Order: sequence, then structure tokens, then C-alpha cells
Amino acid sequence: MSHYTTALLGLLFVVCGVFCNEQCGVLVNIDSGPVCGKVEIAENSTKYYSFQGIPYGKPPTGARRFAELEPVEPWTDLLYAYEEGPACPSRDIIYGSITIKAKGVSEDCIYANVFVPATAQLNTDELSEVSLLPILVNIHGGAFNAGSGNRDLHGPELLMVKDVIVINFNYRLAVFGFLSLASDKIPGNNGLRDMVTLLRWVQRNARVFGGDPDKVTVLGESAGAASVNLLMMSDAAKGLFNKAIIMSGTAFPSFYSTSAVYAKYVADFFLGQLGVNSTDPDEIHQILIELPLEDIMKANDVVQYNSGIASFVPVVEIEGHNYTRIIDDDPIVLIAEGRGKDIPLLMGFNQNEGETFRWLLTIMDALTRYKTNPAAILSPRLAYELSTEEALAKAELVAKRYFDGEVTMDGFIKSVTDQLFQYPIIKLAQWRTLLNSAPTFLYVFSYQGDISIIKRSNWLSYNGTGHVEDLTYVFRTTTFLRDHVSIPPQTRDDHMRDWMSTLFSNYVKCNNPTCTESDDPQWPPINQTELMYQLIKEPNVYSLSALSDEFKTMVEFCDSVDDQVRTRSETFKQQHG
Repeated sequence: MSHYTTALLGLLFVVCGVFCNEQCGVLVNIDSGPVCGKVEIAENSTKYYSFQGIPYGKPPTGARRFAELEPVEPWTDLLYAYEEGPACPSRDIIYGSITIKAKGVSEDCIYANVFVPATAQLNTDELSEVSLLPILVNIHGGAFNAGSGNRDLHGPELLMVKDVIVINFNYRLAVFGFLSLASDKIPGNNGLRDMVTLLRWVQRNARVFGGDPDKVTVLGESAGAASVNLLMMSDAAKGLFNKAIIMSGTAFPSFYSTSAVYAKYVADFFLGQLGVNSTDPDEIHQILIELPLEDIMKANDVVQYNSGIASFVPVVEIEGHNYTRIIDDDPIVLIAEGRGKDIPLLMGFNQNEGETFRWLLTIMDALTRYKTNPAAILSPRLAYELSTEEALAKAELVAKRYFDGEVTMDGFIKSVTDQLFQYPIIKLAQWRTLLNSAPTFLYVFSYQGDISIIKRSNWLSYNGTGHVEDLTYVFRTTTFLRDHVSIPPQTRDDHMRDWMSTLFSNYVKCNNPTCTESDDPQWPPINQTELMYQLIKEPNVYSLSALSDEFKTMVEFCDSVDDQVRTRSETFKQQHG
């Protein structure tokens, strides 16, 4: 090669290097290859870096459809992470017009979105003496059967102002994420297994994004919250995060059931819709990996309509299967044993959880279903695990409390609020105090916004705060809030978003929602003396409250319906006082 040619190539290399740097706003080198992100602007003109659509596992397609995720194939060319990936296959009958699925739906959906404040120092290594930022990993909700980790509902902007790295991601849903045949190849819990894979990915790549792998908080809402609580008790997730936030959901099987009996009922119903008559699990697996996606989703939809929103759900897994085991016993047993008690926890619920589902319960004709089968008013765990006689007896108790002789949607909605959401959260709080657990902070969200995104998305009208409402004040729902929230705040809703995102980011950074070491904090952790919670009713107003008589009566009633929880609660009181 001539000196002229060598010089020319060198010049081209320099020019290309400059050009590539101009084209790539932000470059990081993760363990699988170089990734190019972009600079975006959050509230108060705050710059941050976004890296969207990063694969954290090989696509679970074809023969890998029901398999544990495999590592991605490394790449050498720049991966331009400018757009979110597609959502995982599901039938979303929960979020309404909030979710837009801009990139559509595909089985090739295993992507993470990483949002980093511009204050972070990227591409650090183990030897770098830099100040690393805490990380918040968000596990989206959707009854295990819907939703995505995309920013339509989980915009990171509010938290970018607070110097917290935010990671959203997709995991397999519905039949692909939670079908269980109790077999080696389809044991269930693929969605939870995906979450563990993502958390391992975070540990390997945290420092690349300027994040601290020792300061990872996992947040979940609804089914995402139940998932977080399950991961807190799973050996597979040990050491992958050090704090948790759960919103309107727990590992207590309330709106779902982890029993093998329920999983078999759903699996048999699903296979029946497909016309699969084989009893050989390997043969069934082969059929399922060869079926077109649209055929599987049609059967999925029928199951979801007939069995309820949360159809395919987590299950206690058999021993000795081929994949990482996530749930090894009944979650109620695991909680009682103290699994996960050493992980600090921030948790809470909305004042009127069930109202968000009123329209859906009306469409699904819940009252007619109840009249046909009174056990429909129970949690799925009780409805499917108790004998028919026991379930009907329990249903009669519930009916007396919530219907008072007349079957109404108002009564049904109140039973959903109490049994499926508020009772499990309060019960978990009580048990954690008796177990001398790590600091636990409890809240009740009752702020009625001037513009409720949840009401607007599904054309709802109700008094109070329904399911998902608290989440919309921590993340920016970009579907409706296309313009930035005013920071400094101008409206009541602006103030609440600023305050809620501050409380949550404080917890991520300081292990306390108020970031104070005061002997008399405005939001102390719960204790055995009195189960105090933060009533979040107006922005910037601390209102520490004891359980009301209404809450206490509700808990006592739900205890009387749930023999398993009541018996363990009584044992706790005898053992711990």
C-alpha cells in the first residue's frame, strides 16, 4: 500500500470519527456492544440521555418461544437506540388510550429503555473513582396479561430532574409469559424469569450508564408490584436489587392465584380452544412453538374474556425443570417465613382502587357472572382453591357485607377495592412489623387531580382515586402530557407530580421518602405500636395517619373470609405478641 493511500485512509478515518461522533449524541459500550443514545430535554430544561430499544436477551421466537431467555448475540457496529421496541403480544383491555404501542406488537419484544440524567459519568469501570447514580428499575403492570415498559405510561422526565437513572423494559405476557403445563419445557413464570434476566443485565451494565449496581431499587405497580414482591422472596433474584417499591399489589395472591389447580384449569381451557388434545407435554410444546402467533392470541383472548383479566399468572413451579426456578412455594408461606423481610420497602394503594375497573367489569357483565356463580366475588385464589361448598359459603359472607340484599355494581367495585388491593397491602405491612423487617413505609393515595389521566383515558367519571392513579404522578404519561409539566410547578397537578416524584426519588437515593435522618421524621417507617401511613391527599402536605376504624373493620372481615391468612396471623400474634 502506498504512503498516499495510507495517508488518505487515515484522513478518512479521522473524518469518519468526527462525523460518527456528531451523529451519535451519546455513546456507551455495554457488554454486548456499542450503543448510541440521544440527548433529550426534561422538565425545567434538564438534559438527559435516552437509550431505547436495547435488547437484553435473544428474541424468544420459534423454538425459543417458551424457553428461558438466552444472551444476545454481541455486535460490533453501533446500535442506534433511538426508539422503543415493540410491545410483547397481549390483549390490552386495561389501559385504554394511554398505551399507543407506536412500534406495534411482536414476539421479538425483549428490550430495555434506559434513561440517564446528564449528570451521570458514562462508561465507568470498576477502578473509576466517580460518583455513581442510584438506579430505579420499573416493572410495568397489566395483570400479567397486558402493558409494556414503554414511555407512554412510564415517561422518565420527572425523575430525570431528581438525578435517578430509570430503566423500563418489556417482559413476556399472557400465554407467552405465564402459561404453565407443569413440565420441563413450559413450567410457567417466563415473565418473571425475564425480569431476573433484566436485573442481571442491569448488574453487568450499571456502571456503563453511570449507575451504581449496589443501589438498585425495583418498582412495580399492580401486577408489577406483585412481581417485585415475588422477586424479593426468590433465590434467583438475590443480590440483584437492594430496595423495593410496590404500588397496589403484593405477593399475597389476591387478584391472581399461584396454585397448580388454577394453572391447570387455565392451561386446559387454552389448549381446548386450540383443539390440542394431546396429554404429552413435549408434544404439546412442539405444537405450540409451531403455531402462528395469531392463532395463539385468539385462544388467549377467549381465555382472558372467560377467566378474567388476570388469566395467565405466576405459579408455584415444579422442582427440577430445565430453567431458573422463581417461585418455590406458596407466596403466603414464603412471606410468613420471612423471605424478603431484609429488603426495605415503600408501598401503598389508592383510596378507590376498583373504580378504574368499573367500565371493564360492566363490559364483562360481572354482575350476571356473579349471579350465575357467586364465587366470582371472591379472589381467584379462594374461588379456585376452596371446595365448591366452601367457596359458596365464603361468597355468601362477602355478599352480605357488600350487597346488603341487593346486587349492585357499587358493591362489587367496593369488594374489588378491599379484597384485591387494600387488604393485601395492609396485611403485608402487619406481617412485616411482626417479622421485625427492614424499614417499611406505607401510604394511601387519595389525591383527586384536576385532570385525571386514568379517567380521561377510559372516559371514566367517579369520585376518588382509582387503580394506577398514583403511578401517573411519579412517571409522566406522555400520551396526554405531551408538553412538559411545569417545574417549578404552577398547577395543583404539577405540584403533586413534583412532590410524588420527589418522595419516590428520595427513597431511591436516601432509603427514606423524606431524605432525613431526623429523630422525628415526617414520614417514619411503620412499627408494631401503631400501623401509621402517609395519607397523600394534597401536594406537599404530610399527614401521618393511623388505620381508621373503616380500614380495621375491613381487615377483620377479610381475615374472616381467608382462613389461611387468618390462621397464620393468629400464629404470628402468639409468637411475636
